[in-house]
Amino acid sequence: MSFELKCVTMLTDFGLSDETVACCKGVLLSKGLKLPIIDISHEVPPFDIVSGGWILAGALTFMPVGIHLAVVDPGVGTERKIVILHVRRGDFLVGPDNGLLLEAARRLGGIETAWSVRMELFDFSRISPTFHARDVMAPVVGDLGMGVPPSALGKGIKKEILVEYPLPEPKMEDGKITGYVAYIDSYGTVRTNILWRSLRKDIKNLRISSGWLFSIPVGRTFADVDKGDLVILEDSWGYLSIAVNQGRASDLLGCKPKDQISVEFTMQ
Repeated sequence: MSFELKCVTMLTDFGLSDETVACCKGVLLSKGLKLPIIDISHEVPPFDIVSGGWILAGALTFMPVGIHLAVVDPGVGTERKIVILHVRRGDFLVGPDNGLLLEAARRLGGIETAWSVRMELFDFSRISPTFHARDVMAPVVGDLGMGVPPSALGKGIKKEILVEYPLPEPKMEDGKITGYVAYIDSYGTVRTNILWRSLRKDIKNLRISSGWLFSIPVGRTFADVDKGDLVILEDSWGYLSIAVNQGRASDLLGCKPKDQISVEFTMQ
């Protein structure tokens, strides 16, 4: 198993101001892990499963096959499961069963097999109920990286019982697509879960509504509009985004992750 894996990646909402990320990496190295560790992000907004899942999915499609540890875990210490997912591309995803892993798993071809980590394998006297990333998930990732089969670490479960990614799929009806804000990036660009290829190719403007209504020009890049103006464009992952040239669309529109957003075609 391990010879096919090229890397370990990490995504968390821990931030970088304290020792938490370093502790998790220390556990991985203490297991004897030789794979390179790639930090996707540790600046996911705290407790934000939607944003974390979207960032994870966007990153993993550009990563080699590996083991991916993702931790945005508001339910840490509760009876929520910790899961290992094996996807069609060959990767393993490890994290809480709260939907965080599911969008990435979908983009990597879908879940082939799922396991719930067997907590009885761990010494509970050495597990912090508030730091399962260090005391449970990192050891599991380390073991996987050293060739331990997932069946030795978890109990097989049906993938249908996994908690879904908490963002509904877009719907199209009567010339309107209704989707959701998936992430606000550091530039204030509003990134949605609406696939760009679902739009008509001859559209020059789109009417966008989410408690407000704007007719916004469609562009190829930010500078297709004047500084400070709104533009709709295809983001670098193939989804519809709303940006402001050298400004923050999220501030102008008041959007946040999970907000519903509707797109109507106009010919003006």
